[in-house]
Amino acid sequence: MRRSRKASAARWLRVCAVPAGLWLSSSASALAQQTIATPILATDGNFRDVAGISSAYGGTGLANATSSNGVMRTGVFYRSEALTQLSAADWVTLSGLHISLDIDLRTPSEIAGPVTATAPNAGMDWVPAGANYLNVNIYGSWSPPGPSSPIASPADSVGFFESLYRGFVGNQADRTGFHDALIAMATAQGAVLFHCSAGKDRTGWTAVLLQSIAGVPQVVILNDYLATNAYMASWISATLAQVTALAGAQQAAILQPQLGVQASFLQAALDQVVAQYGSMDAYLTQGLGLTRADIYVLRAKMVRYPALPGQSGLAGNAAGGAAVLNALQDSPLSGHYTSYNYYLQSAVDSGSLGGVETQVGGQVHADAVAYLLRQPLWVDAAVAPYVTGRDLASGQSQIWMAGLGGYFGSGSNSGAAASRERSAGSMVGATHRFNQRASAGFALGYDWGAVDSAGGRTEVDTLLAMAGARYALSSLDAGPFVAARVMVGGVDYYSERSLGGGLGNARGSTGGAVYGGQAELGDVLRPGWATITLAGGLRVTHASIGGFQESGSELALAVNRISHTTPSLLTDLNVDFDTRRLGGWSVTPTVALGFELALSNPRIAGSANLYGFGVTQASAYDSRYLVKPGLGVTAERHAFTLTAGVDALLGSGSTGVNGHVSAAYRF
Repeated sequence: MRRSRKASAARWLRVCAVPAGLWLSSSASALAQQTIATPILATDGNFRDVAGISSAYGGTGLANATSSNGVMRTGVFYRSEALTQLSAADWVTLSGLHISLDIDLRTPSEIAGPVTATAPNAGMDWVPAGANYLNVNIYGSWSPPGPSSPIASPADSVGFFESLYRGFVGNQADRTGFHDALIAMATAQGAVLFHCSAGKDRTGWTAVLLQSIAGVPQVVILNDYLATNAYMASWISATLAQVTALAGAQQAAILQPQLGVQASFLQAALDQVVAQYGSMDAYLTQGLGLTRADIYVLRAKMVRYPALPGQSGLAGNAAGGAAVLNALQDSPLSGHYTSYNYYLQSAVDSGSLGGVETQVGGQVHADAVAYLLRQPLWVDAAVAPYVTGRDLASGQSQIWMAGLGGYFGSGSNSGAAASRERSAGSMVGATHRFNQRASAGFALGYDWGAVDSAGGRTEVDTLLAMAGARYALSSLDAGPFVAARVMVGGVDYYSERSLGGGLGNARGSTGGAVYGGQAELGDVLRPGWATITLAGGLRVTHASIGGFQESGSELALAVNRISHTTPSLLTDLNVDFDTRRLGGWSVTPTVALGFELALSNPRIAGSANLYGFGVTQASAYDSRYLVKPGLGVTAERHAFTLTAGVDALLGSGSTGVNGHVSAAYRF
């Protein structure tokens, strides 16, 4: 406690701006007053929550609604009379509200109080336990300003207070004081209580400023301001009765406007705001010197928006991202000087989330795993000319090198942003034909991939190894056969996501793996003008990336491990036309048509966490089928072979193209 001893039961008349000479003692104790979820204080009748007014005192009993469909938070800012007459019980109650800062708006003379031998510290606060004390002298003078001429009538009292309120706006000292008080509230780490003497004028204008920043409608602000008369009604009535008994009814009538508040007081200040600055926002920024960041921090402390701009119309990944942005209002990022806080409050003002809702959830990580699951497609296209061993004689071997590159894109759908993939790589391998009916081969390679989606970009580098074999019932050259291939890859994964909205870039890296295996049944037909290969089979591919923590942004995600397995049915038709001689080369044109049907949902789901809030994002690719037409040409000269080809990938909402060139040598 700040005071050295408990104050006496007698309550001094405490009016925020009463001129010297009007201080009168009163034996009437304040009645307990109930505000929104705010405890009753028997010795501080004007203690209440800035968020709203109890229904018993002219309010709704609920937290005030604000502009942009916001709702005031309770338990953030409290207003009250001076904490000089608190009972021990009320002090304990106040101390249980986790108040971090007590802002005293009084002058030094008011804090000194009516010093006597038995009450040397009568004007000092009983500061709640755990709270810091800060004196912000609004007037910047030793004592409150007095009237320029004697107050001889109720109209004189009203005129004096209207002039006082105009000074809140016009006087530099007053503006400095209100600036300092608001900044102290913005930087406080917990609930704040502010007060002057009676908690009605300096405190009342401070509450008006806070509610204006919050976006409370003016009619509600006025109602809350005037509620002081209801909260302090018993004290006002008792004081007037005492003054009447001591000084007569005329003196009581003169004093009455000074004990409460009137709409004209507040209107005088508001009119001065318009006359001097044009608007409340200009007064806050130009007059009080608050930055937009200061205003946004205060507003975020006071207001929560149940729905963000456009959130109700979003779906899929965008809805998930907006939900995270919404939930973060209850995180340490909100109500502080953070990039997130500035972004979100700016979005509320502009009425748009600015696309951040599509970028914040980390869709690109799911898209990267979808890319890995299609990697066998790119590799198969490059190695297909060499894995059959059909062009080799029994006991002959072949070494080869293939280069490949491709592009694949999926359009935006079901709330997922469009995705774009690029890849390039090379494979080196060898094939051996053991006899008329069997061949086998293996290859090693490296594939570089990049995936771009939802403001993010990943690099997916894979070190590959594959092996395969084919066995024919009669001959590899013609007739039925069975074939199998396996592929394994180790993945080096790096990502960077640009979040927009001034939220920076989130970066991260991890490792992963890709595994694939397929088995086929087929037949090689020789009608005389071409070699036709028909095949059908099953492929199973598994891909994963490990969990990791992004860095570089306040909204960096803790990305969970993403793992997915896709089984697919395959059918392929390849036509190698009869060889033509061209100079010293034998040239064989080829056409191909393939179809792949996923037997499970091909859409990848990735999840992550941020400040305990989870978000799930789906990949842009969601096609259950892919059609794969292709063209190629093979040129042979002696033991040397060159092959080039291009293949298309066509799916529902997705298209791609893959090119490959290769060279081989038989021995």
